[in-house]
Amino acid sequence: MNDTDAELELEQKHGLELQTAILHILDGRRHNIVLSEETLDLEEPQLEKYVRRYVNRCRNDMRTKPGTFHADSVFQKDLQRYFRDELSLAQFSAQACSKLIKWFEQEEARSFECLFVDYREDDVPWLAVILLEEQDMMTCFTSAETGRLSNTIRFGTSALPAFSKPVSSFAAVNMITWEIRFVDEGKWKDGHTLLKTDVLEAEDGISRKEVIQAVKEIACEAAEECEENATAVLSQVKNYISDTVKEGLPLNTETLVSEVFEEKPVMAEVFRRKAEEKTLPREVELPRAVISASMRKQKITTDTGIEISFPAEYFQNSDYIEFRTGSDGNTTIEIKRVGKITNRL
Repeated sequence: MNDTDAELELEQKHGLELQTAILHILDGRRHNIVLSEETLDLEEPQLEKYVRRYVNRCRNDMRTKPGTFHADSVFQKDLQRYFRDELSLAQFSAQACSKLIKWFEQEEARSFECLFVDYREDDVPWLAVILLEEQDMMTCFTSAETGRLSNTIRFGTSALPAFSKPVSSFAAVNMITWEIRFVDEGKWKDGHTLLKTDVLEAEDGISRKEVIQAVKEIACEAAEECEENATAVLSQVKNYISDTVKEGLPLNTETLVSEVFEEKPVMAEVFRRKAEEKTLPREVELPRAVISASMRKQKITTDTGIEISFPAEYFQNSDYIEFRTGSDGNTTIEIKRVGKITNRL
């Protein structure tokens, strides 16, 4: 488990309560479909930790997009029945898997374990669907068939994906508001959106990752249009986002404009115009641990090929790094208070 996963697990432990979970085997490559009739034993510590970690990773994934169910979505209707205790988790999840099974048998022979998890996020009921694609592994094997011990290697053994590998397809549905958060990057045949189109029967919006990228791009465009230092503006924006999320607040683009561009009304209006053109959401929730890590550094590349990476907050502190523009329009970068330089091999 890396540092980010450890931070996420510690931070989210008290806000997440697992209720029940079930795992189905959808092995399209070997035509082995096994739909479980029993839920997982979450009293078993290792199993509970495994499920919790995957749910946490999906909750905090920056790629997640918001979704809206179609009016005739069968998935939503069945999930409503499950929430009213008219269907068991085994019954609901088996029905939800039916289109996945059809796809893996008729369109694309791939193998997945499908994990359904009913959990509470700060007492709000959610249902997660997580597709875990099987990975081919090599394993050692010992045989004594000839009366002598013989070690060899077996190929093609299937295993669940490693935690280090991002989940390519998952969804989480709020069972009160019917809000959807999902990622559907399974690279399905012909660019098909299997999870969104066939399983959820929903429409999507812009992801949290795309919102952050768009905000940074618009800030740089606004700075350049107003002939301001785009690097300095980007640093201010990154610092603002990081500070906001650390305080547990959502990113509100209007608040960002009013604070970052408080003394630059023209640039503020340019930012608002460009944000409206790109139809950015006014507010988006961002996971604290992930966003803090991604906003920590500022990287720049000069037209002379020099690359520099430094803590974003240093841009506001001329005691450590200073950018000066000369009369010829060229920029001089001065790095200060350097006690030691270490080569990165």
